[in-house]
Amino acid sequence: MKRQHPRRPPTPENLYDFFLSRVRSNLHVVLCFSPVGEKFRSRALKFPGLISGCTVDWFQRWPQDALIAVSHHFLSQYQDLRCSEDVKQSVVVTMGTFQDLVAEKCGEYFERFRRQTFVTPKSYLSFIDSYKLVYTEKIAHVGTLAERMQTGLCKLMEAEQSVSQLSEELLVKEKELAVASQRADQVLQEVTAKAQAAEKVKQQVQKVKDKAQLIVDEIEVDKMAAESKLEAAKPALQAAEAALQDSITEEVVELLAPYLHMDDYNMETAKRICGNVAGLCSWTQAMVDFFSINKEVLPLKANLAMQEARLLVAQAELSKAQEELDAKQLELDAVQALYDAAMKEKQDLEDDAQACRRKMANARALIDGLGGEKVRWTDSSAGFQTQIKHLVGDVLLATGFLSYAGPFNQEYRSLLLTLWRKEMEEKLLPFSPELNVIGLLVDNATVSEWNLQGLPSDDLSIQNGIVVTKASRYPLLIDPQGQGKTWIQNRERDQQLQVRALAHDSKSERFANCS
Repeated sequence: MKRQHPRRPPTPENLYDFFLSRVRSNLHVVLCFSPVGEKFRSRALKFPGLISGCTVDWFQRWPQDALIAVSHHFLSQYQDLRCSEDVKQSVVVTMGTFQDLVAEKCGEYFERFRRQTFVTPKSYLSFIDSYKLVYTEKIAHVGTLAERMQTGLCKLMEAEQSVSQLSEELLVKEKELAVASQRADQVLQEVTAKAQAAEKVKQQVQKVKDKAQLIVDEIEVDKMAAESKLEAAKPALQAAEAALQDSITEEVVELLAPYLHMDDYNMETAKRICGNVAGLCSWTQAMVDFFSINKEVLPLKANLAMQEARLLVAQAELSKAQEELDAKQLELDAVQALYDAAMKEKQDLEDDAQACRRKMANARALIDGLGGEKVRWTDSSAGFQTQIKHLVGDVLLATGFLSYAGPFNQEYRSLLLTLWRKEMEEKLLPFSPELNVIGLLVDNATVSEWNLQGLPSDDLSIQNGIVVTKASRYPLLIDPQGQGKTWIQNRERDQQLQVRALAHDSKSERFANCS
């Protein structure tokens, strides 16, 4: 006040006047009244200032253009809608028409049953939001089912193609297997021939070995005999050598030669008579004894030399035969390696062919087992595609029912659905002709659970249950028999529902404890 009125004293009266002036300038109060019914009329009569002292703004029902503009605004940003632009534009226009049709039926409903109900812009906005939410949920669910069904059909088609491809592969592998078997048989014949040749050479080598061994055995016998004779002559030879160690000259030996065969020519006589020349007597006798023994040994030595020569020849033949056998064995090993490779190739082809037969048998078993399902799956897949196409209109009917049908009785609910279907047919919107709104919005298991919780099983009660659980706004229940109350209490019992009257003393504390 000092800033705006510096010369005015700050008395209580001046301060209060300044406060009132500020309130008149800055405080704006908005009073909202519905013009429908007697309440607004009675209030205007009691408080004339509501008309004379206020600026009255009358909000009439939105025109068709406004409804279309609003729905276009929200749906233009919604990218999940699977339809053409023409169908999408028809949805935008039909939403506005639904609002107008419901508004018309509200008046007719009041005229017949004296029950007042209204449609407001909020109802229309809730209708649009519900459409987007339900469509997103349903398109995801149906899309998942369609994808699963399509995956099953693709697997069946892959199995059929696999059988055809495996049949072709099996024909090729059987041809390759026949060629490999023929090649293996040829190699086996060659191996057999080489083995027979090697066996012949082996037999020849064995004969040469046996012959050489026989010669070796004979030589061993002759050698042992010669060595035995030489061993017997060895003492005489040693005695002769010992005798040569005495001082006997060659001249003495020549002079004594005529006496070697005399009877009294012996060692005892020589020692007794000659003394020093007794050694010559011993030597001459030893040489005679050695000569007689060596006379028998010399043929043995000659035979041994001849046998050793035969052994050398046999060993040469054996070495040559062994070399020939080794060469044949190398050839046999090479051919055997070829045979092993051919058999391995044949076995690999046989394994591949057997695996191909197993795969083809499994694929045929799958096709035979699911042959009847293929027709059903194909029909179901086509049905899912049709369902996806019809979801645009089906969800429009279902969300229209959720947003507008709650206040009406069963007759007018059916009438609204009929009018909406007619409008959609005129706009060429795709939808299911035999659409059941209950079946679209809730499944049978949920309905059965509701019945167990106390909800009646008639269509009207089930529709009311759908509105309670699926609508975007909280409903007001008109429940004279208490069936809805019982159902809600049983349904929310697990959520620790507590019921309190407005006049209850501790209701504020209970509200504060609610989370």
